[in-house]
Amino acid sequence: MTQGIKMSDGKGGWLDRQGQAKIWNGSSWIPAKVKLWTASSEGWRTVSKTTNIATFDSTWTQSYWGETAWTKSRGLSDSARPRDNKGNNMLQGRFTNPDVRWEGDGGIQGGLMGFNDSAIRNVLQGAEINEVKLYLHSQHWWYTTGGQAVLGTHNFSSWQGRFGFKQLDIARQRYWNRDEGQWITLPNWVGEQLRDNSIKGLVTYNGSADPYYYGYFYGTDDWRKPKLQIKYTK
Repeated sequence: MTQGIKMSDGKGGWLDRQGQAKIWNGSSWIPAKVKLWTASSEGWRTVSKTTNIATFDSTWTQSYWGETAWTKSRGLSDSARPRDNKGNNMLQGRFTNPDVRWEGDGGIQGGLMGFNDSAIRNVLQGAEINEVKLYLHSQHWWYTTGGQAVLGTHNFSSWQGRFGFKQLDIARQRYWNRDEGQWITLPNWVGEQLRDNSIKGLVTYNGSADPYYYGYFYGTDDWRKPKLQIKYTK
């Protein structure tokens, strides 16, 4: 039997009012949490819907080399960069000269960020996703006037030694300074796929070699680490 909140319309019908019950707190009306005794092992079941915001810190981050003749000859293509060489950051794009002459051609590089995906699924189980945002703080851009972050998704539950992705170019965000933090709005389906275990994290990657896209973002070693903020109703 479906359990919820209904109100008589005075004409013999019952209107679904689940999630619309409110209680006076002395100064304003706020959403009420309504519980129903099920007379079973469940005990009290919450039958009203409430809207909440959950924030999840990233649990791992990693940068990866791109694919060029230089990286191939060294066996580095798509592999994780050392921690002491921007490894914990999330790189995006390709740098150009004079850096190529100094450091070698790293190619179009990318980054992965992961989260406690099981905790996310636990919180979002049975929820409707209202809004998804990612906090991403740039540490450097090729140009002093900033660049553009290009985001994708992946399905890795833990740190990876090689770069990979599931979907690319799901959202873009313009940055105006080298050191800048922004909350980036992502499509709601990102939260839905996290809830449904179809994806587990996010990617920084753009296939262009234009240095406008070259930059890197703070990782889990820093207090400016990525964060996911998901607004949901259940």
